[in-house]
Amino acid sequence: MAKRNIRAKAKSAVGAIKHKAQEVQAKLKKAARQEEMLHKTLTPKKTTTKKEKSALKHTKLLKRFVEIKKEIKEENARKNRQKTKVIGDLQPLRDALPSLGDIYKLVKSRKKETAESAVAEPETLSAKKKIKKKRTEYVSKVQSLEKVIKDKNFKKNPREVIANHLRNKYQAMDEDDVE
Repeated sequence: MAKRNIRAKAKSAVGAIKHKAQEVQAKLKKAARQEEMLHKTLTPKKTTTKKEKSALKHTKLLKRFVEIKKEIKEENARKNRQKTKVIGDLQPLRDALPSLGDIYKLVKSRKKETAESAVAEPETLSAKKKIKKKRTEYVSKVQSLEKVIKDKNFKKNPREVIANHLRNKYQAMDEDDVE
């Protein structure tokens, strides 16, 4: 019986504490509401007439229409660019590349620099000529490597042959620099 009394007393104590907590929260909420009401009464209310409200709604609606039309126009333009054969959509590429004016200025500045330096640059080759040139260089390198591997001196002492080759290369480069 003593246990039941303790439990009952504990429950009633917990209930009393909960009730007090609710009262405190209610007082805090009431104080916050009163403060808010005081703030509302001190600050003047922004009054807009029905005409002003409708005018604002109308301008917002017109802006939305303009934005939607612009989006639709851009979407149609993108679709048309995608439909074009071979090329596809180049708009992202155009956005990423510099403008023609910037390129023109860059080219002019480079022409001035090359005219000032007066160094003869090798002529630019087309893609096919570049590929052909690389192929011939590669074939010549392979042939020279095969000759070196078949050489009797290389088979006897490869380090000495490579050292001689490097010396000869550096001498040829130095002679070219002097001339």
